[in-house]
Amino acid sequence: MTKALYAGSFDPITFGHVDVIQRASRIFDQVYVAISINTHKHALFTTDERAAFAKAALQQLDNVEVITSEELTVNLARQLGATVLVRGVRGSADLDTEMSIAGLNEKLDDRIQTVFLPTAANYRDLSSSMIKEISKFHGDVSKFVPKSVAAALAAKYAK
Repeated sequence: MTKALYAGSFDPITFGHVDVIQRASRIFDQVYVAISINTHKHALFTTDERAAFAKAALQQLDNVEVITSEELTVNLARQLGATVLVRGVRGSADLDTEMSIAGLNEKLDDRIQTVFLPTAANYRDLSSSMIKEISKFHGDVSKFVPKSVAAALAAKYAK
């Protein structure tokens, strides 16, 4: 049984993330989606809010479990028995960054393999940062995120 871990801040989860997770769920027996902290960013939503959004968006996937974590990703993978780290990539800039991270993770534990899944073409322009920017200026993000996320963003920026 191959277990995979897809860790990220998911602030908020987008249809691009959902697409990668759906495809990972078809490849691996078990997929853990870890809502993690990104020390380089200040999250708009709490960890619990982000986990709730992810659980709602992924509820139809029987082999996907959403968890929260403040662990180093490689350590969390070890704890879960995951041998694969899933990373979604939108283009060459993502790939360069992700390759560096994968190299470091391999040095931390060479038994854990990173697998890159390209984001579907219609989601390549999506990023949580851009979604928040559009929403901040009262743009419609309903084409890019689940309904609960769109509503929560609208409420955050209603003021």
